[in-house]
Amino acid sequence: MTHNLNFKTFTSSQLSFFAKELKEAGGFDELMITKKALERIDGRSLIITYQNAKDYREKYLKGKYRSLRPYFNTKVPYSFWSQLYIALRRNMCPSK
Repeated sequence: MTHNLNFKTFTSSQLSFFAKELKEAGGFDELMITKKALERIDGRSLIITYQNAKDYREKYLKGKYRSLRPYFNTKVPYSFWSQLYIALRRNMCPSK
């Protein structure tokens, strides 16, 4: 899991940028493939794990996401990005 990560961790700028990336990629799974958090093999989606979280963090958490590096300490990047996706969805459709 990710260290001290909650939905208030993400800025509106990060959420907007993530929404743009999702749109350009064509969806969450497609973006996760681009970010090497998911791969498709024989028509199945498989979550990728990494032994070295630091390498992944430095390669994929840059630009708008750079400030999130301290929160990324997982071998499963999909779990990190899914929290960002959930935060985006909550921001788009806040409960009453």
